[in-house]
Amino acid sequence: MSYILPSSHSKKIAITNVDSWLGCCIAVHLADKLEKKCPNVQMVALACKDNTHADLDKLKKFKNVHIQKVDYNEEKSLEKAFSGVNCSILIPEMSENRVKHAKNVLCAMKKEKVKGCLLLSVVGAENKDHHLKEIMTFHEIELLVKEHCSCYLILRKSILNQCFLLWSRIVQEKGEFPMSCTAECQMGPLDACDLVCAIETIIVDHCRHDDKGGHHDVEVALDVESIHDDLSAFGGVHKNKTYTLTGPHKITTQGLVQALNEETGQRVQFKQVSREELKKYFESLKREHRSQDLNIDRCHEIMTRESLASGENGILAEYLYLDHHHMAPNESTINMLLDELELIKKGDAGFVSGDLEKVLGHPGKPVKDFLRKYKDEFRHRV
Repeated sequence: MSYILPSSHSKKIAITNVDSWLGCCIAVHLADKLEKKCPNVQMVALACKDNTHADLDKLKKFKNVHIQKVDYNEEKSLEKAFSGVNCSILIPEMSENRVKHAKNVLCAMKKEKVKGCLLLSVVGAENKDHHLKEIMTFHEIELLVKEHCSCYLILRKSILNQCFLLWSRIVQEKGEFPMSCTAECQMGPLDACDLVCAIETIIVDHCRHDDKGGHHDVEVALDVESIHDDLSAFGGVHKNKTYTLTGPHKITTQGLVQALNEETGQRVQFKQVSREELKKYFESLKREHRSQDLNIDRCHEIMTRESLASGENGILAEYLYLDHHHMAPNESTINMLLDELELIKKGDAGFVSGDLEKVLGHPGKPVKDFLRKYKDEFRHRV
């Protein structure tokens, strides 16, 4: 069996869930970098065909991007999307169908002989013994990736700095920072920009490595088996590894609030609350948000102009500016965040891994830098 690659591109990389904010952020940034550094690579961006309100114009501006509308429940739809693809970036959905859809994607990849997969997972997914349901779904997906893919790389991310903006409203109104863990609990929060850049670094390095192998000739019939064996191992360096991406420093939840007070010059009180009480607060954001400009059903991470406008991240600022920081998370997102806080409460997320520095060459942005940049978002309302 052979596949004729298009004249302008000799390699295809697929990325799922690009109609979510985090998926779109990764896709936009990666498309820009591939266009500049690996012009022979085409990115196939999978978007749910039922998601009519997603703004995909950000991706349509790139000539190296092909947007493929799919039905994650239909085998043929997914097989068509992965035809000729060499490797993929699997970003699980923030929905109750996360595992089912991931399995459908992986089955389609296997049928189309896509052997390489980079999976975006979460801290805690390695532990099958706890009862945190949202995190456990990522454990299931990790097992599916290992079962279906001969070449894989798993990135487990810690809680993101950008998530703390969800607390800005209650900080402004009540001067409180409620969390469902104790003041002494530790965490190693990761900046979303560093996560995006880590994925970009891995994929671009992978594509450049493959170019050196001489597989970038155009208008040539290539044997599918050989091309996938050569082009799906992420340069060999990251093959079948799991990295845990954390920020550069550990910080307690009380330390987070103290750092916020230092930056704002005000006095916010840490408040320990139950999981149920914190869930009610997050649900109030969903009820009170009336903007139709935000994709509230898919929103997971909060990406804003300022947080993405430093250094090479500037391209993201142009495409992912949001008018409001108070996003409205859906039910799965709320439960995922509560699970992450429960993991912190159990003491299973209070560490710094060092893996981010291995990938990027630097330890990443500390949460204090993030709070300094967004201090105005947390100031008390007069």
